[in-house]
Amino acid sequence: MKNSLLAGAALLVTLLLSPVAMAERGNVIPFRADSLWAYNGNALRFNAAQLQTAARSGFPMQHVLLEGFASLTLTDPQVRIPVPGERLQLQMDYDVMLANGDRIENGNVVVSSGLRYDPGTRGLHLVDPQLEHVGTGADGRGLPGGSREALQQLIREYANSRPLYRLTDEDLAQVPGTLSADSLRIDDGHVELRLAPGTTP
Repeated sequence: MKNSLLAGAALLVTLLLSPVAMAERGNVIPFRADSLWAYNGNALRFNAAQLQTAARSGFPMQHVLLEGFASLTLTDPQVRIPVPGERLQLQMDYDVMLANGDRIENGNVVVSSGLRYDPGTRGLHLVDPQLEHVGTGADGRGLPGGSREALQQLIREYANSRPLYRLTDEDLAQVPGTLSADSLRIDDGHVELRLAPGTTP
């Protein structure tokens, strides 16, 4: 009888300390271990490495130049979120190739940008991207007038047409409320999506 009581007490303690039970008492919101998201208070937070993994699926990006005689390609996106700061940094490699396959310029670029959440696309999009640095290996060839304008145009195209990250149905299923266009902010080296005002987890 005594052993049965002890076993029952141990089971009760286990249940009370489980993530689900603690969540019901308002202490912890459980989340999937394999998800990109970690729920903390009333915000979903994720870091640069998680953004970078998602961003790679949208590359390479190519832009036609000189009426088809050349093309500009962006590859290998790398994401950083400086601390302090409210903008992220996106570094990419680029190549300028002629239609015959001859490379006339290559290098890397660094872009600083804000982020916005679009409920319509369920995506995190670059906003106001600024070309901060262009490192080139043109060796005197390159585009007439330089490549900076073409790079800026392709980066704006990326910001307008593709999200850096797109929320999946699985992601949204973990959010106990509504995300609005004003949900996103960058803080302490992380991107946060906060629940809409009035939403309670």
